[in-house]
Amino acid sequence: MEPREQNIEYDERMMRLAIAEARSSEEAGEVPVGAIVVGPDGETILGRGQNRVLRDSDPTAHAEIVALREAGRALSNYRLLTPDGGACTLYVTLEPCAMCASAILHARIARLVYAADDPKAGACGSVLSVMNHPQLNHRSEVRTGVLSEECSRMLSGFFAARRKKRGSSPPLDPHPIDAEDALTGGSDDDEEEMVREG
Repeated sequence: MEPREQNIEYDERMMRLAIAEARSSEEAGEVPVGAIVVGPDGETILGRGQNRVLRDSDPTAHAEIVALREAGRALSNYRLLTPDGGACTLYVTLEPCAMCASAILHARIARLVYAADDPKAGACGSVLSVMNHPQLNHRSEVRTGVLSEECSRMLSGFFAARRKKRGSSPPLDPHPIDAEDALTGGSDDDEEEMVREG
Protein backbone atom coordinates (compact mmCIF):
# COMPACT_ATOMS: atom_id res chain seq x y z
CA MET A 1 0.00 0.00 0.00
CA GLU A 2 1.17 3.53 -0.77
CA PRO A 3 2.30 5.78 2.08
CA ARG A 4 -0.64 7.81 3.42
CA GLU A 5 0.74 11.07 1.94
CA GLN A 6 0.73 9.63 -1.56
CA ASN A 7 -2.61 7.80 -1.38
CA ILE A 8 -5.24 9.54 -3.55
CA GLU A 9 -8.14 7.95 -1.64
CA TYR A 10 -6.75 9.35 1.60
CA ASP A 11 -6.28 12.81 0.04
CA GLU A 12 -9.85 12.73 -1.29
CA ARG A 13 -11.19 11.79 2.15
CA MET A 14 -9.34 14.72 3.74
CA MET A 15 -10.40 17.09 0.94
CA ARG A 16 -14.03 16.17 1.61
CA LEU A 17 -13.58 17.62 5.10
CA ALA A 18 -12.33 20.86 3.52
CA ILE A 19 -15.31 20.80 1.14
CA ALA A 20 -17.63 20.52 4.16
CA GLU A 21 -16.05 23.72 5.51
CA ALA A 22 -16.55 25.39 2.11
CA ARG A 23 -20.24 24.42 2.11
CA SER A 24 -20.65 25.94 5.60
CA SER A 25 -18.98 29.08 4.33
CA GLU A 26 -21.44 29.23 1.43
CA GLU A 27 -24.41 28.76 3.78
CA ALA A 28 -23.16 31.81 5.70
CA GLY A 29 -23.06 33.88 2.49
CA GLU A 30 -19.30 33.72 2.01
CA VAL A 31 -17.41 32.53 -1.06
CA PRO A 32 -17.22 28.74 -0.59
CA VAL A 33 -13.60 28.00 0.22
CA GLY A 34 -12.67 25.60 3.01
CA ALA A 35 -9.47 24.27 4.56
CA ILE A 36 -8.25 21.82 7.19
CA VAL A 37 -4.87 21.24 8.83
CA VAL A 38 -4.08 17.57 9.50
CA GLY A 39 -1.50 16.60 12.09
CA PRO A 40 1.52 14.38 11.44
CA ASP A 41 -0.41 11.27 12.50
CA GLY A 42 -2.58 11.75 9.41
CA GLU A 43 -5.83 11.61 11.39
CA THR A 44 -5.94 14.46 13.90
CA ILE A 45 -7.60 17.60 12.54
CA LEU A 46 -5.73 20.45 14.23
CA GLY A 47 -7.52 23.28 12.45
CA ARG A 48 -10.59 23.92 10.34
CA GLY A 49 -11.24 27.04 8.33
CA GLN A 50 -13.71 28.60 5.98
CA ASN A 51 -13.85 32.02 4.41
CA ARG A 52 -14.94 34.51 7.09
CA VAL A 53 -13.98 37.83 5.52
CA LEU A 54 -17.55 39.17 5.51
CA ARG A 55 -18.64 37.74 8.86
CA ASP A 56 -15.51 38.95 10.64
CA SER A 57 -14.95 42.15 8.61
CA ASP A 58 -11.40 40.86 8.27
CA PRO A 59 -9.61 40.88 4.91
CA THR A 60 -7.18 38.23 6.18
CA ALA A 61 -9.88 35.73 7.23
CA HIS A 62 -9.35 33.41 4.27
CA ALA A 63 -10.07 29.73 4.90
CA GLU A 64 -6.37 28.83 5.01
CA ILE A 65 -5.52 31.56 7.54
CA VAL A 66 -8.44 30.59 9.79
CA ALA A 67 -7.34 26.92 9.74
CA LEU A 68 -3.67 27.81 10.34
CA ARG A 69 -4.59 30.02 13.31
CA GLU A 70 -6.66 27.27 14.90
CA ALA A 71 -3.88 24.72 14.37
CA GLY A 72 -1.32 27.10 15.85
CA ARG A 73 -3.45 27.46 18.97
CA ALA A 74 -3.88 23.66 19.17
CA LEU A 75 -0.09 23.15 19.02
CA SER A 76 0.78 26.31 21.00
CA ASN A 77 3.25 27.08 18.24
CA TYR A 78 3.15 29.38 15.23
CA ARG A 79 5.34 26.82 13.48
CA LEU A 80 2.94 23.96 12.86
CA LEU A 81 5.34 21.31 14.08
CA THR A 82 4.80 18.87 16.91
CA PRO A 83 7.34 18.70 19.78
CA ASP A 84 8.94 15.66 18.12
CA GLY A 85 9.32 17.56 14.83
CA GLY A 86 6.34 16.07 13.00
CA ALA A 87 4.88 18.32 10.32
CA CYS A 88 1.33 19.02 9.15
CA THR A 89 -0.62 18.93 5.90
CA LEU A 90 -3.03 21.63 4.73
CA TYR A 91 -5.98 20.73 2.49
CA VAL A 92 -7.80 23.60 0.77
CA THR A 93 -10.50 23.70 -1.90
CA LEU A 94 -8.93 26.54 -3.95
CA GLU A 95 -5.33 27.40 -4.80
CA PRO A 96 -3.99 29.75 -2.10
CA CYS A 97 -3.44 33.45 -2.81
CA ALA A 98 -0.10 35.18 -2.12
CA MET A 99 -1.03 36.02 1.47
CA CYS A 100 -2.08 32.46 2.26
CA ALA A 101 0.89 30.89 0.45
CA SER A 102 3.24 33.06 2.52
CA ALA A 103 1.47 32.06 5.75
CA ILE A 104 1.71 28.38 4.75
CA LEU A 105 5.46 28.72 4.34
CA HIS A 106 5.89 30.66 7.60
CA ALA A 107 3.88 27.98 9.42
CA ARG A 108 6.23 25.31 8.02
CA ILE A 109 3.44 23.25 6.51
CA ALA A 110 5.13 20.15 5.08
CA ARG A 111 2.47 19.37 2.49
CA LEU A 112 -0.17 21.44 0.69
CA VAL A 113 -3.02 19.73 -1.15
CA TYR A 114 -5.46 21.92 -3.05
CA ALA A 115 -8.34 21.23 -5.40
CA ALA A 116 -9.09 23.94 -7.99
CA ASP A 117 -6.53 26.22 -9.63
CA ASP A 118 -7.12 29.97 -9.33
CA PRO A 119 -5.89 31.53 -12.59
CA LYS A 120 -6.55 35.09 -11.37
CA ALA A 121 -5.06 35.07 -7.87
CA GLY A 122 -3.34 31.70 -7.33
CA ALA A 123 0.12 31.87 -5.81
CA CYS A 124 1.15 28.24 -6.34
CA GLY A 125 1.96 28.69 -10.00
CA SER A 126 -1.24 29.90 -11.67
CA VAL A 127 -0.42 33.63 -11.37
CA LEU A 128 2.47 33.85 -8.91
CA SER A 129 4.93 31.27 -7.66
CA VAL A 130 5.20 32.05 -3.98
CA MET A 131 5.17 28.41 -2.90
CA ASN A 132 8.64 26.90 -3.11
CA HIS A 133 10.23 30.05 -4.51
CA PRO A 134 13.98 29.33 -4.79
CA GLN A 135 14.95 32.29 -2.59
CA LEU A 136 12.77 31.19 0.33
CA ASN A 137 14.12 28.88 3.03
CA HIS A 138 11.16 26.51 3.36
CA ARG A 139 9.74 24.07 0.84
CA SER A 140 6.39 22.28 0.93
CA GLU A 141 5.29 19.33 -1.11
CA VAL A 142 2.38 20.49 -3.29
CA ARG A 143 -0.33 18.26 -4.75
CA THR A 144 -3.00 19.79 -6.95
CA GLY A 145 -6.27 18.78 -8.55
CA VAL A 146 -7.73 16.60 -5.77
CA LEU A 147 -11.53 16.77 -6.31
CA SER A 148 -10.98 19.88 -8.45
CA GLU A 149 -14.10 19.45 -10.58
CA GLU A 150 -16.37 19.25 -7.54
CA CYS A 151 -14.78 22.34 -6.00
CA SER A 152 -14.90 24.27 -9.29
CA ARG A 153 -18.61 23.44 -9.69
CA MET A 154 -19.32 24.59 -6.13
CA LEU A 155 -17.66 27.96 -6.79
CA SER A 156 -19.32 28.39 -10.19
CA GLY A 157 -22.72 27.54 -8.70
CA PHE A 158 -22.22 30.06 -5.92
CA PHE A 159 -21.42 32.87 -8.35
CA ALA A 160 -24.28 31.92 -10.69
CA ALA A 161 -26.72 32.17 -7.76
CA ARG A 162 -25.14 35.44 -6.70
CA ARG A 163 -25.61 36.91 -10.19
CA LYS A 164 -29.31 35.98 -10.06
CA LYS A 165 -29.71 37.81 -6.74
CA ARG A 166 -27.53 40.76 -7.69
CA GLY A 167 -30.45 43.06 -8.46
CA SER A 168 -32.21 42.39 -5.14
CA SER A 169 -29.36 42.73 -2.64
CA PRO A 170 -26.04 44.53 -2.24
CA PRO A 171 -23.17 42.77 -4.03
CA LEU A 172 -20.75 40.59 -2.11
CA ASP A 173 -17.15 41.59 -2.08
CA PRO A 174 -15.75 38.29 -3.33
CA HIS A 175 -12.60 36.51 -2.31
CA PRO A 176 -10.65 35.45 -4.14
CA ILE A 177 -10.90 38.01 -6.93
CA ASP A 178 -14.21 36.85 -8.34
CA ALA A 179 -13.42 33.16 -8.09
CA GLU A 180 -15.91 32.24 -10.80
CA ASP A 181 -14.11 34.40 -13.34
CA ALA A 182 -10.83 32.98 -12.12
CA LEU A 183 -12.04 29.45 -12.75
CA THR A 184 -13.51 30.26 -16.16
CA GLY A 185 -10.73 32.63 -17.17
CA GLY A 186 -13.40 35.42 -17.16
CA SER A 187 -12.99 38.92 -18.40
CA ASP A 188 -11.35 41.90 -16.78
CA ASP A 189 -14.59 43.88 -17.29
CA ASP A 190 -15.54 42.95 -13.73
CA GLU A 191 -12.66 45.03 -12.36
CA GLU A 192 -14.48 48.24 -13.25
CA GLU A 193 -17.70 46.90 -11.76
CA MET A 194 -15.94 45.90 -8.54
CA VAL A 195 -14.37 49.34 -8.21
CA ARG A 196 -17.79 51.01 -8.61
CA GLU A 197 -19.39 48.58 -6.14
CA GLY A 198 -16.78 48.61 -3.47
